[in-house]
This record gives sequence, C-alpha cells and structure tokens, in this order.
Amino acid sequence: MKALWITQALALFRKDLLAEFRTRTAISAIGVFSLASLMLIALATATLKELTFLDNVSEAMRPAWQPPSKFGILWVLLFFAGFSGLAHSFVHEEETGTVMALRLRMIPEAIYVGKLLLNFLLVFGVACGVSPLYMIITGMPMGNPFVFTMVMFGGCLGLSAAATVVAAIAAKARNKGALFGALGLPLIVVFLMLLMGAASTLFTVAPSLERVVRDVGGLLSYAVLLIAVSALTFRYIWEE
Repeated sequence: MKALWITQALALFRKDLLAEFRTRTAISAIGVFSLASLMLIALATATLKELTFLDNVSEAMRPAWQPPSKFGILWVLLFFAGFSGLAHSFVHEEETGTVMALRLRMIPEAIYVGKLLLNFLLVFGVACGVSPLYMIITGMPMGNPFVFTMVMFGGCLGLSAAATVVAAIAAKARNKGALFGALGLPLIVVFLMLLMGAASTLFTVAPSLERVVRDVGGLLSYAVLLIAVSALTFRYIWEE
C-alpha cells in the first residue's frame, strides 16, 4: 500500500511536470511577475541610493533598507510570484474534466503529494533564480549560509504547502482567483510572521543556538504541520 501511494504521487508529479513544460502556464506567470518585480525593486533601490548619497534621508527613515526588511520584501515578491502561478494547480483537471479519472485511479493523499512536489519544485526554482539577483540589486547579505539555506527551504515548503491546499479548495469555486487569495491570506499571515522571526535571527550577529532552533525550527515545524493537516483533510476536499 505504501509503495502504491508513493508510485501514484510520483506518477502524478511526472505528468504535471510534463504538462507544465508543454503549456508553461505557471512558469510564465511566475516568471513575468518575478522579472517585473525585480525591475521595480532595482529602480527603487537606485533612487534610495541617490537620496542616501545626498544625505537627505537618515538611516532611521529607511527601515526597509535593513537586512531583515530586505529579506521580508524578497519573500513578498516570492509569495505573490508563487501564488500567481500555483493558483492553477487543480484548475486544469476541473476544466478538462479529468477529475473523475484521478479520483478513480489514485488515492487522495497521493494526489496531494504529487501536486505538492510540483509546486515546491516551482517555488524553490524561482527562489534559487530570484534570490541571487535580488541580493545583488539590494545588497542584502546572506548571513549564516546554513541558517539562510534552512530558512529558504522552510519558506519554500510552507508557501507551496499553503498554495496547494488552497488551490484545491479554490478549484471547486467559480470565482477561483478571488477565492484563492482570500483563503490563502490566513495561512500566509502566520507563515510570514514566522518567516520574519527567522529573518531576524538570520541577521543577528552570533545568535544563540536556542534562538536559531526556536525561530528556524518554528518555521519548518509550521510547514510540516501544514502539510500533515492538509494531507489528512485533503480527502474531504477532493471528494466533495
């Protein structure tokens, strides 16, 4: 049973990955939004630097210029880029009428994991592509490489988990776009609060091990908890 569950999840992942390469629906949406956002951030950063050189703006008046705030802006970019593309996770099955075929051939938990794997791959790929450019544009430091990697991994996992379950619910509604954003907001608010706590720890000089475990571990725990709850309740969402 366990082998069958994993096989079904991987089969759905491969099918959706090939379909995404053919249609490029999510990739195009995420790519366009990410590039446009980076261009705007580059222009805003250049303007802020000019004001700094003229000594017209003090350090206290530029809170967004601090490393934790820069990290938060990066994740605002990734959040909207991810949600703009991942909203279509289950829409294709609803529009093409292949939902019944999936229900008959696969168990619900395997469907959720298959969709989650693809969404995580997309979000993680965007994060790997956007983050270096963003750091060059804004001058955001990396901080501790290990902590930075864990925070980015936990952020990508939490964002893809939230987007997957919300997309499944929104696919059942007629006004998919509006419902997707409305349902995702409560999950994302908690996620962003934990993410900013982890960012504060990331850019703290020599943080204690207890603080790193609390903040970074809290972010990872939230992502894992969200996946576990979503997997347990997905059957009722999918078969509704």
